[in-house]
Amino acid sequence: MESGEAAAGHPAMFDALAVPDYRWLWLGSLVSNVGGWMQTIGSGWLVLQLTNSPFWLGMVSFAAALPILLFSLPAGVLADRVDRRRLLLVTQASAGVLALILALLTGFGLVRIWHILAITLLSGTVMAIHMPAWQAMIPDLVGKDRLMNAVGLNSAAFNGAGVVGPALAGLIVGAFGVAACFALNAASYLAVIAALFAIRTPCIGSECRRNVMESLGEGLYFIRRRRLVFVFFALAAVISVAARPYLQLLPVFARDVLGGDSRFYGALMTANGAGALAGSLLTATLSQVPHKGLLLLVSAATLCTALIVFAIVPLVPVALGLLVLIGGSTTLFMSTTNTIIQTLTPDEVRGRVMSVWSLIAAGVMPLGSLLLGGAASLTGRVALVVIAGAGVALLATLVIGVFARDPRRGH
Repeated sequence: MESGEAAAGHPAMFDALAVPDYRWLWLGSLVSNVGGWMQTIGSGWLVLQLTNSPFWLGMVSFAAALPILLFSLPAGVLADRVDRRRLLLVTQASAGVLALILALLTGFGLVRIWHILAITLLSGTVMAIHMPAWQAMIPDLVGKDRLMNAVGLNSAAFNGAGVVGPALAGLIVGAFGVAACFALNAASYLAVIAALFAIRTPCIGSECRRNVMESLGEGLYFIRRRRLVFVFFALAAVISVAARPYLQLLPVFARDVLGGDSRFYGALMTANGAGALAGSLLTATLSQVPHKGLLLLVSAATLCTALIVFAIVPLVPVALGLLVLIGGSTTLFMSTTNTIIQTLTPDEVRGRVMSVWSLIAAGVMPLGSLLLGGAASLTGRVALVVIAGAGVALLATLVIGVFARDPRRGH
């Protein structure tokens, strides 16, 4: 196959969609992601209606992240032991039932804040189990040659839904109420469930039935033993803590640094989302490019440098343009890191290795948000805090680039 053209006439950007099992799964996830974004927007609005408190908004976010911190690693062991497709059927059905319960409680006027916290905590637990199995199953479907393309398309489905879902949620909440968002999210899981039933590719983990701690230790030992896997995990962790939490500080930038209102904050988020979507499609397009380790380091350095300039130069046009670049480079970095790690990981430990990835990609960033947000509150200098965080991440990128010596060996 030529690098610029996929099988069955698919352009390179959509190469992985030539695989029928992956194509159906991608379409199902696109529908489900739209529903998920609708529930995220609806849930935040409902919490504000019930409590009128930013504290409870933070508690709901914490309830969503806590299970990922606690359960991602043992979930990776599970993903290496069972049929990943069947495990995902269970997680998707469970998530759909939880969304339906929230819709019914809200629709009948029975919902209380503790209901939202409990359902969010349970949904986070389901997500913690879901993520390693989902990540580990993608190479089963598309193979490692198309892996980066598939990772980019997965990210495009999520970020594209992030443009459509919130807009739909705003219309639906106004016309039918918050409960309708939750009900539509529950229905959206049927698309993924149908796609999972249609998959014919074997997706069964090969890890033998040993003590859970021994199995988990084997996965962690693999990461420590493979130098490039370890250093790229380390870089992703540093960036997730020090650089990626910029999104949580954007409202402060919009109001206090750039002098805008809530609509301007929405414009900043839109610019970031557009960049993330563009970064996803760029990732899919660059799937045949060699030297992906170098691409990873360049995207990380671009992200950190753009963040520093964003914090230094308080000009609206510059901020909007830089957020497009920041969103794109963040997505390109995370997708490329994911691809390199999966490419270097054998199937028998893939679920456990990707559970560490889930922990870093989704579980560690809230800790960074807490640290940077606390520092900004204490100092009153949000721009300085962002510069410091991005500077630390940029230094880590340069150090790891030197330590890895030749990042091209990572692929």
